[in-house]
Amino acid sequence: MQMAFSFIILSKLIVALISASLFMIAIMNFASGSSFYITSGAYYVITLVNGFRDYAKYPISIFKGFLRFVFTFIIPIGFMAYYPSLEFLTNKEPTLLTYLTPVYGILFFYLSYKFWMRGAYKYSGTGS
Repeated sequence: MQMAFSFIILSKLIVALISASLFMIAIMNFASGSSFYITSGAYYVITLVNGFRDYAKYPISIFKGFLRFVFTFIIPIGFMAYYPSLEFLTNKEPTLLTYLTPVYGILFFYLSYKFWMRGAYKYSGTGS
């Protein structure tokens, strides 16, 4: 890749890794938190979300229209690898979404935390 090492590159890489982790944790929080609301089918939601994680291996640019929107803003798997990698792996100028990845990661994590806590607060136990 012929990328010169610098502390700026290292700090960008660390921020990208933390941001990707926040997205992964948030997606799993949403999937797990659904069990507070969907008592009989929560396992299927978690299985579905685990399947979506496989799509994070692919660049968002291969998806068109609606799927690109979904994988960017609804189930944001594009922020786990694709958008942060634009900073390091391409010669093109990174997009605005590349620079917004840490902000969006914190926001998405916060929303998943609130979703989980709302379900946990209303949870009344199994009754056994």
